[in-house]
Amino acid sequence: MEFQKNDCVVYKSAGVCRVLNIEPQSMDGGTEILYYKLKPLSDANSTYYVPVSAGAEKLRPLLTKEEVLALIDNMPKSEDEIALWSDNRRERREMYSQILKGDDQKALVQMISALYFRKQSSEASGRRFSSMDESAMKNAESLMLQEFSTVLEMTPDEVRKFIDERVSHQE
Repeated sequence: MEFQKNDCVVYKSAGVCRVLNIEPQSMDGGTEILYYKLKPLSDANSTYYVPVSAGAEKLRPLLTKEEVLALIDNMPKSEDEIALWSDNRRERREMYSQILKGDDQKALVQMISALYFRKQSSEASGRRFSSMDESAMKNAESLMLQEFSTVLEMTPDEVRKFIDERVSHQE
């Protein structure tokens, strides 16, 4: 898929970015290659260059509003609905890494839900929620909220409230 100037895209390692330009660059001092020049919406100080030829594997269009709403509507409502968990810390860390580096928004939402329910369960039983799990949850929420807030044209806080209200109305 070809992207145009001003399109918003998801760049796996940076989240939601705006295509500032499509321009030739000579990164090796020789051959010029066409690159997407990307500016992350969450970091005004960063700029990324992705070869246009690699755009299909490194970039994707934002989800549609309908896709975002479907993800919200299909969020697990209880811990019983979640198969995504491992008691093995190493396995969990690897799973988190794969999901955060990947491009599967459904898996990302499942991960956030699993961590949310696990955190509630830990706190209810007086146990500490692990810092690894807390960090993974924050990273996953950040990626999800970036895209959802861009698509729904809301702030991240408004998206949180919107999700809470939409999920609670389904119960």
